[in-house]
Amino acid sequence: MKKVTEFKGKLFEGPVWVKDTLYFVDITRGEIHSIKENQHKVIRLTSYVSSIQPRKKGGLIATSGKGFYIIENNTIRLLYEVENWDERNRFNDGKCDFMGRYWVGTMNLEEKYPTGALYVLDLNAKLRKILDGVTISNGLAWSLDNKKFYYIDSPTKKIYVFDFDLMKGEISNRNTLIDLSSYPGIPDGMAIDSEGMLWVALYGGGRVLRVTEGRVLEEIKVPASHVTSVTFGDSDLKTLYITTANEEENGGYIYSEIVGIKGVETYYCEF
Repeated sequence: MKKVTEFKGKLFEGPVWVKDTLYFVDITRGEIHSIKENQHKVIRLTSYVSSIQPRKKGGLIATSGKGFYIIENNTIRLLYEVENWDERNRFNDGKCDFMGRYWVGTMNLEEKYPTGALYVLDLNAKLRKILDGVTISNGLAWSLDNKKFYYIDSPTKKIYVFDFDLMKGEISNRNTLIDLSSYPGIPDGMAIDSEGMLWVALYGGGRVLRVTEGRVLEEIKVPASHVTSVTFGDSDLKTLYITTANEEENGGYIYSEIVGIKGVETYYCEF
């Protein structure tokens, strides 16, 4: 495993590989980072930034503060601002589905109470609540055939699986895919590979697990204990990029590991 950059962040999260560039955020510093051919660039927003996704029209969309922002050519403009914001929460992990909707959850700022929810910014650019009673909304992924939706509410230590209606953008029939209570830490961000297996970061667990229904298939140890998320990158999508939080000497860096299993390309947002 190697360190991608010597730049040390505070809370690196939300990595996404777009064409030839690795993007990720530093949530509490409100920064969007990009690394391309050893060039490291940073864009700063006025509030925290929790997730980023590529746009079909170019640039990125970010969840920051109380809204969704378009970042293009070093300009930042508001796309959608949430009304009646619950001040007990902030946005957390988010991803776009195959149709280009932006799914994003909120989390309780004290990380104790189920005040958060899961939302989707639909193709009509209106926000819908999908789930409530969530404490720390985290990892999201879709099965390769887009018939299943995978989701993490971190304190439960479980990965949930729902039936997914791609055309309607709806989920139903929640079940537990796997319970990770026997592992240290809590499940955080995750990604899916081309074989349909999930790779999940364990925050406080110092590792990434490759899992399927009820089973852990593989385990990768990470030099930092607070592992936040993962994504597949490089031209063959066989490199796992791993983000971490700055909670100890080796934390707050981006790591990479060639895993030999191909990931899947990132979905782009419609907006």
